[in-house]
Amino acid sequence: MSQKAWLTDTEPSTRFPVYTRLNAADVMADPITPLGATLCWIPNVLPGWASGYVEDVCFTSEELSEASSVAGFIYGYLYVNQSSVRVLGVRKGMTTDIIDAIFFNSPGAPPHVPSPTDENPELSAQGAARAGWVLSTSKFEGADEDAAIADDLRRNRPNLKGMSNRALVARARAMMPYERLAWRSEQIGSSNAAVGPAVAGQMLPPEKAHLLVTILGYAGDVESAAPTYALWSLSRTVRNSPELTALFDSGVDKVVAKLPTSAGGFWSDFAAFIAEFGYRGPSEWDLGTESWESKPSLALALVDKMRLLDDTQSPSAKQAAHAAETDKAMAEATEGMDAATEAMFRGAIGSARRFAGWRESGKSSCIKIMNEARMALIELGERLASEGVLDHSRQIFIALDSELDSLALKETSLLPTLRQRETDWNALKELDIPTFIDVTKPIPAIADLPRKGASSVARANAGDVMQGAASSQGIVEGSVRVVLGTDAIEDFQPGEILVAPQTDPSWTPLFLVASGVIVNTGSMGSHAMIVARELGIPCVGGLVGATSILKTGDRVRVDGAKGTVEVLETV
Repeated sequence: MSQKAWLTDTEPSTRFPVYTRLNAADVMADPITPLGATLCWIPNVLPGWASGYVEDVCFTSEELSEASSVAGFIYGYLYVNQSSVRVLGVRKGMTTDIIDAIFFNSPGAPPHVPSPTDENPELSAQGAARAGWVLSTSKFEGADEDAAIADDLRRNRPNLKGMSNRALVARARAMMPYERLAWRSEQIGSSNAAVGPAVAGQMLPPEKAHLLVTILGYAGDVESAAPTYALWSLSRTVRNSPELTALFDSGVDKVVAKLPTSAGGFWSDFAAFIAEFGYRGPSEWDLGTESWESKPSLALALVDKMRLLDDTQSPSAKQAAHAAETDKAMAEATEGMDAATEAMFRGAIGSARRFAGWRESGKSSCIKIMNEARMALIELGERLASEGVLDHSRQIFIALDSELDSLALKETSLLPTLRQRETDWNALKELDIPTFIDVTKPIPAIADLPRKGASSVARANAGDVMQGAASSQGIVEGSVRVVLGTDAIEDFQPGEILVAPQTDPSWTPLFLVASGVIVNTGSMGSHAMIVARELGIPCVGGLVGATSILKTGDRVRVDGAKGTVEVLETV
């Protein structure tokens, strides 16, 4: 490909010029599918994201008239607009450095260039009352409404196999206004999840700053953690059944083969799990990826790994083990505070925990609605592939929204275009794209980007201590295993330390199998890190290049509260 931009790339904002893959790669690791961009993200998610910022009294509608003011697509990849998040922080009374630390852990980021319009006295006046709500509220009615709508859409899904092709397209498109709405609670939850940690962090002296991650600890009832507890329960059923153990020992493909014909016991429980959590899956922000419902083997592979653990490794046991550390850190942090200051500090921590939960609830609503569109399109893709309109069912996601009507009418004239587009889209996955884009400077053309693996990264040496982002408390020593995707976890052994490029919440059940986690991207406020704290898993995020610096078999010491990785031995 020689073009400068990919066909679904968005026009970047000049008012908010800095974009980053941080806090984007951990939820959408690969380039977005063309249908995911043109049906879902560009016309619905980005405007919904912007409207969430407006509803949260952070910006005016005029300031965010360009959807790319909140995020955009460059080289086919999702980039978060770091500049607008920084301004959001300023208007909430934080510094840009605090925002960068909580959301991005972004050493090497282009500096923020202050603008006279960063400050908005009118919004800031409203924001003071808003901050009081953030720090004190025990209810977020918008999140409750979005969750109810998402649950209703999933619960009342029509019989997709009984629908015509055009009706399936209509069903997918009908989900999109709700998707746009659900980004309200996702973004209000996300932006305000930073307020509590910022307030609490400013109240700690430098020598106690490291306590913050440990104190945040367990939020309780974080929706993205719920599937892990359910998978753990399924794994106990397998572990305690000689018959099921023998079946899983024969391979996950043999387990999958039993699904259509088996009922009762484990099989009924797994069906109930898919009914409740099947909307989740890897890179779940993209319409065109698999979910546990569309590819049950993804969830069964996690059960297969978790069954090897004894009961002492349960998420409840791990969380209980960390509870004492959380209480100890809180006591140490509040020592010497007067009663009023301590009450304010504890209130800020409570707010941080609540909004972390609401952030994950908002995400779950978004993903649940997106999966309803996904399942309709998968049904359409399977039909069209069986009739020769497509080469394979997943090729439906290589189409643009404007092409769906022709495909629904079984027109084959688009097939050559789709084949070439699919080749070009797959080639995007080989790009080594920049972590940051500053649109005040020339954006490199696709043809000028290096390919993955083309640049060498210095290996870690024994004795090195590397600094990442403090993400989830706990200290652990062990051998690392580098895993580049959830489709390649077969070799992972319980007790190893997982080293991954990024970890969206679909990875978090694997956290239980690991004794610790290190990832290239992510920070204290990233989705997966919130879930890691919920599950009591030591985690260091934002260790740039970790999957290259470390090799399978290296021994390291992970301190999740301090964000450090000490290399003990190398292979």
